[in-house]
Amino acid sequence: MSAHWKLKTKELESQLEKQRRADQELKKRVLKLEFCLQEARSQTRKLQRMGERRDKALKEFRDQLAAKQQSAAGVGSEKQNFWESSGFKIVVSMSMLILVVFSKR
Repeated sequence: MSAHWKLKTKELESQLEKQRRADQELKKRVLKLEFCLQEARSQTRKLQRMGERRDKALKEFRDQLAAKQQSAAGVGSEKQNFWESSGFKIVVSMSMLILVVFSKR
């Protein structure tokens, strides 16, 4: 009977050793996966920061573009106001009067 128990003990020890090796291998894999997860999170944060910087730059660019368009529109309205201003109308009227006077001579 003792030979039978020795054989069973050796089988169980062998299975236990296999389980330990499998456990160690799984622990290594878990560590590798945790490292990969940390790297992925780091890359995600980096990409989010890059996206935020890009969004900020785009907003600044849009604001600058809007300001330039407003200033261009302001210049256009100033030109329109120049043509419609009473001073310009007086100068044109006087010029026309002088031309008429000189053309009749």
